[in-house]
Amino acid sequence: MQILFGNIEKRIMILTKKLLILACIFLSYDNWANNYEDEIIFYEEFSPLKNESEIAEFSQYYQSIVNENEPNTLSWKFFEAEDKIIAILRWKDSQAILRHLENVSEEGILEADFKAFNEYFAINNISVYGHVEEDVKTMLLDFSLPFKFYPLIAGYSR
Repeated sequence: MQILFGNIEKRIMILTKKLLILACIFLSYDNWANNYEDEIIFYEEFSPLKNESEIAEFSQYYQSIVNENEPNTLSWKFFEAEDKIIAILRWKDSQAILRHLENVSEEGILEADFKAFNEYFAINNISVYGHVEEDVKTMLLDFSLPFKFYPLIAGYSR
């Protein structure tokens, strides 16, 4: 009987080790998969064109539709800063920005929402941090907005 239980204990120990190894592999993959080496950050400053409650309501709405329609947008946040609104946006890469540009352009799924955006905010400046592919940079500049580009020297994102 002791041989039988010893064998079960040994099997449980082997199974536990295998599960532990699988968990480590999974966690390592998850960390690797979320390493956004090509991340691009937008720092934007707006002048509000509506009252505080309207700005808050629209900001909540706009970030939610971007979240819903653009899975490679990592973060989209609005902040109140005295007499201006600051938005900090994080994109997975240039292709995520391209998707947003397609969405807000003529016949894009967010075209009407972007027109509404411009009724709530006057865009004062947009600072872009990270490597933006040249074709995407050209498309951004075609919007005739005040973009400034700052290429990445070194860094990481998690």
